[in-house]
Amino acid sequence: MRPQCSSCQSIYVRRTHRVGAFEQMLSVFYAYPFRCQLCSARFTFFQWGVRYDKQEDLRQYERIGVQFAVLFSSAQTVGKGVVTDVSVADCAFETSLPLKPGETLKLELYAKTGRPPIIVERAVIRSIRKRIVGVQFIEISETDKTRLHRLVGDLVGVPIAPVPQASAPVRW
Repeated sequence: MRPQCSSCQSIYVRRTHRVGAFEQMLSVFYAYPFRCQLCSARFTFFQWGVRYDKQEDLRQYERIGVQFAVLFSSAQTVGKGVVTDVSVADCAFETSLPLKPGETLKLELYAKTGRPPIIVERAVIRSIRKRIVGVQFIEISETDKTRLHRLVGDLVGVPIAPVPQASAPVRW
């Protein structure tokens, strides 16, 4: 039996790291924490007889390889780049402009031609390797968050519910 999200029923889930003594103890009884890759829900799933090795990749979300334009801006910089991978919580993009870890950016993700961009009001640069910048999304409107979840769902072939009309920012 495969793990399934208890909130949205998606099977697009990923095992995540254990937090605290209680989750460590549960793993003795084959119950492991998972994170839904579409709705971000965290849940525990029982898998009798299954043992997991220690996770090497500590990312909560699986990134999906893509190629689409991004415009970004900060207090000092305005630039463009190409998104190379994306998840519901972060992305990586390639740019030739010099940026610094910890810097805060506003992003416009042009994922679909003819559609308005997905706006991330605040993203923090977590890593820079060569010309690839890894950012974590910090603040995004509910509408754009839903559009981002729908994009990820489309990329992996999992349908998502219709987009709501709310537009208040959401903080993660």
